[in-house]
Amino acid sequence: MQRWVKWTAAFCAAGALLLWPAATFDGHRVLAESRAAKDNLHLLAQVVCGEARGEPYEGKVAVAAVILNRTLDNRFPDSVAGVVYQPHAFESVANGEIYKETTEECFKAARAALAGWDPSNGALFFFAPAKTNNAFIWSREQVRTIGKHIFAK
Repeated sequence: MQRWVKWTAAFCAAGALLLWPAATFDGHRVLAESRAAKDNLHLLAQVVCGEARGEPYEGKVAVAAVILNRTLDNRFPDSVAGVVYQPHAFESVANGEIYKETTEECFKAARAALAGWDPSNGALFFFAPAKTNNAFIWSREQVRTIGKHIFAK
């Protein structure tokens, strides 16, 4: 339960129901965590646009879900920013695509993933097969294809 509470507090979008341990409910922490939630939503939407521009909506949600799935896996950082800025993790960070216009559809996709929709089937990786010959990524168990991306565990 504690892991879920941490995830909810860190990633919950505005207007969502929050469950808080009684000992941590105070105005300062709520304000700080609501700002963190807004920052996480924006960063998640930026990466979705950078990585999945031109992909179907479901593919955009799946990209956001991969980032959230990584925050829950011990092999990756436990925050959206930690995952996004992990060296060599996302091409859109390296090439600056995440700093281009972030569309409302990307925000909607990020919100859907934050609300729990995971069309990636629990994937920790995604890639565009036409753009990579990386042996590691091709060795992963492929669980879903959406648009031009393959999602893998």
